[in-house]
Amino acid sequence: MTSPPPARRPRHRTLARGAVATAIAVVLATAANPTATAAPAVDRGATAVDQRAPAVDQGAPDYYDSGLAPTPYMGWNTYYGLGAPTEKEVRSVADRLVSSGLRDSGYDIVWLDGGWQADNPRDARGRLAAHPDRFPSGIPALVSYLHQRGLRAGIYTDAGTYDGGKSCGLGSRGHYTEDARQFADWKIDAIKVDFLCGIGEKLDPGPAFQEFGDAVAKSGRRMLLNLCNPLTDDWGLPHTPEQDAHNAYAYAPTIADSWRTGTDIAWGTPSPGQWPNVLRNMDANAWHPEAQGPGHYNDPDYLIPMRRMADGSLELTEEESTTQLVMWAEMGSPLVIGSDPRALSDPMLRTLRNPEIIAVDQDPLAVQGVRVATDSVGDVYSKVLSGHGRRAVVLLNRSDRPAERTVTFSDVALGGPVAVRDLRARTGRGTHTGSYTVEVPAHGTAFLTLTGADALPGADLGRKASASPAVVRDGEALTTFFRGPGGALVQHTDDGGDGGPRTKDLGGPVRGRILGQPAAHASAGGRIDVFVRGADSRAYRRVFAHGRWGGWEDLGGRLTDAPSVAFTDAAHWTLTARGADGRITQRGPSSGWSSLGAPGDRPTYGRPSAVVDARGRVHVTVRTSADEVWTRSRDASGQWSEWSSLGGTVSGSPTLVAVGDAVVLYARAGDCTLWQRRYEDGGWQGWTERQEFPGAAFDGALGAVAGPDGAVDAVYRGVDGSVHRTQFK
Repeated sequence: MTSPPPARRPRHRTLARGAVATAIAVVLATAANPTATAAPAVDRGATAVDQRAPAVDQGAPDYYDSGLAPTPYMGWNTYYGLGAPTEKEVRSVADRLVSSGLRDSGYDIVWLDGGWQADNPRDARGRLAAHPDRFPSGIPALVSYLHQRGLRAGIYTDAGTYDGGKSCGLGSRGHYTEDARQFADWKIDAIKVDFLCGIGEKLDPGPAFQEFGDAVAKSGRRMLLNLCNPLTDDWGLPHTPEQDAHNAYAYAPTIADSWRTGTDIAWGTPSPGQWPNVLRNMDANAWHPEAQGPGHYNDPDYLIPMRRMADGSLELTEEESTTQLVMWAEMGSPLVIGSDPRALSDPMLRTLRNPEIIAVDQDPLAVQGVRVATDSVGDVYSKVLSGHGRRAVVLLNRSDRPAERTVTFSDVALGGPVAVRDLRARTGRGTHTGSYTVEVPAHGTAFLTLTGADALPGADLGRKASASPAVVRDGEALTTFFRGPGGALVQHTDDGGDGGPRTKDLGGPVRGRILGQPAAHASAGGRIDVFVRGADSRAYRRVFAHGRWGGWEDLGGRLTDAPSVAFTDAAHWTLTARGADGRITQRGPSSGWSSLGAPGDRPTYGRPSAVVDARGRVHVTVRTSADEVWTRSRDASGQWSEWSSLGGTVSGSPTLVAVGDAVVLYARAGDCTLWQRRYEDGGWQGWTERQEFPGAAFDGALGAVAGPDGAVDAVYRGVDGSVHRTQFK
């Protein structure tokens, strides 16, 4: 897995040696057809944020969540449709959103892009000022007009310093606090933060966006935050990896509701040849699906359906425009129309309102669909939907001719008879077994929901988990430990006896709960040591010996993810964890905590993994902010090696297991398939894919233990939320 399995890739600056440096250090160290009057007035910025704990705890960072976008937000933006807008035009489009039914379909944000501000964007008091000719009534009056029609109001600024108009029309740097408060006073609901002047200043976007986000958090009003750094290699400007839009996934999920994943999808003026750019932005957005979840979204830019060029022809055909909508919905992207809705045809408006397409985008799991198959003609994407055995599948035809396209049900982890529904036609296509084939237009899609039985590898243990599990083996008995739905540690033992598996609730050291994935080791004589991160983010240990469980032992520390243990015996073990500064810390049975550092001395991401091999060498692997795997080892004399890269693009924490004379590393790839590397004879072999795991079959990381005859017993939390167990030969 020197690169993710999908063959098609965006142009992407590799973050070598964990080089999301200053930006990541700053961010992670802190973790953040009715009439126009038919709808009630909307002002959603004043209500309290829902503080309920999430159902799943994979030990991830504290993702940003304004509470305003539990599913991807929808709306309309002025940039591609109006350019520099006027108050009259914006009110007219707002009325069209209402009368056309788009508002009631969810497109409820009217978002001013650049051009709303005066030529000199600040008045004598230093406050932002609207253009007096284009917005004679002022922004607060426009916001009131929108709220009265059941719409939300969005506005635009730039995180850089205003440079007199050379790079941007306005800039908030040096005024973050004042501008955020001014937007709050205006009752703005959403802010787009561009980076044009930031690019001109050669700023790193992560720290700048973080500062602006902090100002919004203190403004007294909840406002949705969209980050827009459009700088990529397409610009032809020298820039660092930290400054590249393709790498926003590394910092943005802790700062904002959404972030751009590539450059602008089109020119402001409708232009020929934009279909390849739609594919370019789609491919760039597909690069890091793991960054997305409820309240934080990858943003591939706006929808640009059927803009008409100066000669009267269309920039995108109706089919190409529909393909963009379908792919954005499949990826769970924000659906923001960029074209002028007043100029769209009735068929295009019906497509934009299609409730079955929108339902896929708005599915409450808010996961991003991933590519599960590809060839020279196109791709197959699959998105796990809420419920059981449900997938949204896109068959994409990139080519210039109609083509038959097939989805193989095993590729999307479904088995048995599968019901197929055509979402574009809003009709059933019967029940099928094994696969489904349909002809897809050139530059087009088939958009399907498949409903069948979840076909996940191995056996379902019949227990729900809220984090990844761990497993140990004692003879024929396999014992799995996992965080239950209520947060307690649960033990599930299967020794093959007539009585069947046994389950025990072990609670937790603090408030009866644990955080993240447990770590466990079984020793001779039936002893089991379990290590967890408590609800107070300290490390704890509990031992099963002589047929009973002892109490919780407080091991201290300040953990920011779950621990992992390299265990030799009760007197010799090394516990590793991600510390408060994002670097790796360690301790033993009698020693205190000490630092192992991190690759490039920059914060890591997720849970480390540690194991002892047959020669007594301790191996530690980590996932960096750049989603690469790095490793470090300690030989029998106690000497640690330097950190070295194992590459990859991963979407979950790594898992190590010692098997005979070898060590095997497992990690979920960026497209949510499972890959492995093997350490043997003093070196690491290459990445290979575990073919039995289709894309998006499991969440987080595996738990694994050596089995008989060189096999590996593995447990995982499936997409159905249950714990599953399988064996690798």
